[in-house]
Amino acid sequence: MAIPRPPRGLHWIFAQTPTYDVAIVLCASVAGLSSAWNFWSQHRLVPALLALAGTAGVLVFSVIKQAVGLASARKMQSTHELEGCLHTLHAVLAPETCRLRLAIHVPLDGELEQVTEYIGDTTTGKVGRRFPANAGIIGKALRENGAFLADRVNDEYEAYVRELITDWNYTEAQARRINPGAMTWMAVPLYDQEGRADAILFLDANERDFFTPERQELVLAAVRGIAVFVGKRYTEPRTS
Repeated sequence: MAIPRPPRGLHWIFAQTPTYDVAIVLCASVAGLSSAWNFWSQHRLVPALLALAGTAGVLVFSVIKQAVGLASARKMQSTHELEGCLHTLHAVLAPETCRLRLAIHVPLDGELEQVTEYIGDTTTGKVGRRFPANAGIIGKALRENGAFLADRVNDEYEAYVRELITDWNYTEAQARRINPGAMTWMAVPLYDQEGRADAILFLDANERDFFTPERQELVLAAVRGIAVFVGKRYTEPRTS
């Protein structure tokens, strides 16, 4: 099982082989256009037109082919279907008036990177955020390879920040970026076929005691299903 980091930016584009195939075709097209110009300057119109048409055809069809390849690669690395699984779990948990959020994180270079948006939250742009693997409930789930549930102790914000620093190993700057409305958290590993935590499902809610035993069982059952889906859906190894 290998959940990919969502494809984005020039780094991803230059990591794909179709990008270089397009570059090769563009370079080859220079030679073709030069040949066509050479024929044209010699007033050999038919060879010039044939060289021009052939070069244009190779260029157009090669670019189309490689564009399709890039689109296919992007789709393969998309996490939209994974977010669909989280939407289903969110609906099953039926938070009603409670604000419940879910997201998937994957371990990367000693950190945990968020690879889906927060389901249950209207804000976007959270994908790509990184969290220290030695801090927070998702770090604990990764290090100890198990599911964990925790409740916030302090209602007052500054006391809550100190709680995150002393109990969950965040720096003050990191603690102040944590959702201030969360009252309870849950983190559950998604295991690969060898039983290792290949990703972490994170949930938080702004209602104390939201994760009743019944809801915990629903989350654990859903995670087992999501892990099966991930194992079938994502076949490419994750790269840094």
